[in-house]
Amino acid sequence: MKLTNQYNRHIIPAIIVIFLGSTISSYFLIRDVLQSELDRAIIRTKKRIENYVDQNHRIPDINSFDDLVIRFVPASSGIADSGFSSSTQYIPEQKKFHLSRQLVFNMTVAGQNWNVTISQPLEGTRHLTILIAEVAITSISLTLILLMVMNRLVLSRIWKPFYRSLDLIKTFKVDDPGNLMFPDSHIEEFQLMNAHFFKAAENANRDYRNLKEFSENASHEIQTPLAIMRSNLDLLAQENMTEKQSELLQSVYSAMRKMSRLQQSLLLLTKIDNQQFQPVSDIRLDLVLRDKFQQIQELFHVKNLRIDMSLTETCIPTNKELLDILLNNLFSNAIRHNIENGDIRIQLGKNSLAISNTGIDAPLDPSRIFRRFYKNPRQNENNGLGLSIIKQICDTTALNIRYEFESGLHHFTIGW
Repeated sequence: MKLTNQYNRHIIPAIIVIFLGSTISSYFLIRDVLQSELDRAIIRTKKRIENYVDQNHRIPDINSFDDLVIRFVPASSGIADSGFSSSTQYIPEQKKFHLSRQLVFNMTVAGQNWNVTISQPLEGTRHLTILIAEVAITSISLTLILLMVMNRLVLSRIWKPFYRSLDLIKTFKVDDPGNLMFPDSHIEEFQLMNAHFFKAAENANRDYRNLKEFSENASHEIQTPLAIMRSNLDLLAQENMTEKQSELLQSVYSAMRKMSRLQQSLLLLTKIDNQQFQPVSDIRLDLVLRDKFQQIQELFHVKNLRIDMSLTETCIPTNKELLDILLNNLFSNAIRHNIENGDIRIQLGKNSLAISNTGIDAPLDPSRIFRRFYKNPRQNENNGLGLSIIKQICDTTALNIRYEFESGLHHFTIGW
């Protein structure tokens, strides 16, 4: 999950909680403010009534057309003021009762005690409260939406150099670093990250060059001792030796041949890494496969292998020498790791070449099979570089290879 999404997962619930809290608080606050204002209006009405009585010594005539209701009820004795309270009031125009605020107090007019009730419906206040609350909710909602949109835009702009640096690292090749130009940023953390990225890329490229030079030098330097050993062994084989000595000599020959194959494989991998197979041309793969089959068909007869070959006319752009090495390794792998009276299937389509063979009745490790020096525990006679060479050639020539084990067959499929 991206950091911005993780950030939104935490910030959005907090914004929603703040939004709900603000909305509820605004509603009750506005309601209390309007109710207090209504109470003050009722108190002002009470004061006007008291002033009228003080000046005219009589109860005023009430001629009101609004919802303010004033009632005078004679009282036998003085009663203490009861203050504000909530009650219901019938509104004739609407023909229904509404919640109202009322003030009950006592006053004496010309020696007569009166209970005075002033009531005002809360309906107008309630509507005004709802209206103001709706305006507040709309304003808060728009503010939060704009805040989230601005937050997303700002975060996207801030993190843009970070993702550009990641794209550069993603396309970085240790054998071809090119000119790494990380984007400038005024953010200190991004500057530090880019500096570490650049330093790591330099170190990786330097280590790769050192290792490549070592492999090249080692592969070439081994050739001379191997040639001397082979020459001396040939001279020694011409001498009269006992049977035990001959067996020992054969074991030395076998070890030397294995070392020679290993040296040649490592040298080939070095050449592939160094891009020494550059020329590319369109090659009829079906014709190449037929020629290759004619060249190595005697090897199939050694283990009595059954061949099932289906070829479609296909032309691919690749290097001819690398293609020859690729097919040699594929066929060699299918023959060497097969069983007596086994099967080999070759299927060439427009977009893939599949070579399948019988062998050990168990799948190989797909995560390690193309690594250098990987060997199956049951087969230790090979040097573990054949499939690695195949993978390296595929990577160099923009091909892809995959391995599958199904129905007792090991399938190697090359696609383009």
